[in-house]
Amino acid sequence: MKKALPYLLLILLLLAAVLIRRCNSKDQLTDNDKRKPRTEDVSDSDRKTDNQKTNLDVFRDPSADYYFTKHARCRMKCRHITQEEVKEIVQKAEVNYRKSELDAAQGPKYALEGITSRDRQHVRIIVAPKQRHLTIVTVIDLENEWACPSCK
Repeated sequence: MKKALPYLLLILLLLAAVLIRRCNSKDQLTDNDKRKPRTEDVSDSDRKTDNQKTNLDVFRDPSADYYFTKHARCRMKCRHITQEEVKEIVQKAEVNYRKSELDAAQGPKYALEGITSRDRQHVRIIVAPKQRHLTIVTVIDLENEWACPSCK
């Protein structure tokens, strides 16, 4: 019994330390706990507010102006995707909310996915709606891996 007593005391102290640490961590929220939920953390039903539905109407507007970033143009050229195909996808595609960044610092970015009618490519287009135009950030072929060494 005398030999086991120090071990029992050590186990009790360890248990007390764990319990104290657990209680302290629940009381003090870290910056990570206070952060806004990421897009992946929010369900589709939580995301689809009336304001966001209005933003999606902008994609369906055939008279919308498009601005293609240098990166998007490079990716399109590499992946053989035309501006017309991009516009077609933007107007018809479904929003992939898991890949969208609705709380991005520069404004929301939507991941629109669809199939091109010309050559049946399954593509994802990242679009950032601005006040006067739609910015096409990048274009991704979801089925084929393209080597685009000049695109950064």
